[in-house]
Amino acid sequence: MKPYLVRERMFALLGAVSLVTLAACEDKRVKALDTGITRDSAVSVLAKELSPGAPPDSFPNVYMRERFLVAGKPLEVLYFTPNNEKVSKDTLPMKQLTPIVFLDNRLLGKGWKVWDSVAQANHIPLKKR
Repeated sequence: MKPYLVRERMFALLGAVSLVTLAACEDKRVKALDTGITRDSAVSVLAKELSPGAPPDSFPNVYMRERFLVAGKPLEVLYFTPNNEKVSKDTLPMKQLTPIVFLDNRLLGKGWKVWDSVAQANHIPLKKR
């Protein structure tokens, strides 16, 4: 067998394993979110399993949020973090966050694929990941 064929197959196998691993890493609270639920319902799902004695927070487990106006309707993106981090001087890379996209207070979708397509369709500049 030729070495370059083995190398190509190995890269393909590693790529497939990486995709499966990334898909499996999604937090179970994010998986529990269904398209069409209200923002308040989604935030309450994300708030489950907070550590006891955690300070009150209107957006628990939300690292940051962005708001836009698209065709007269509010578009909101909540960047979820499973460890309840908040924006501070020690910032997290965007790729470690999970965007949760709401249009007119209803869940449109979750994940980078959804947010990338919504942002592109509405000419919203994306932050560098």
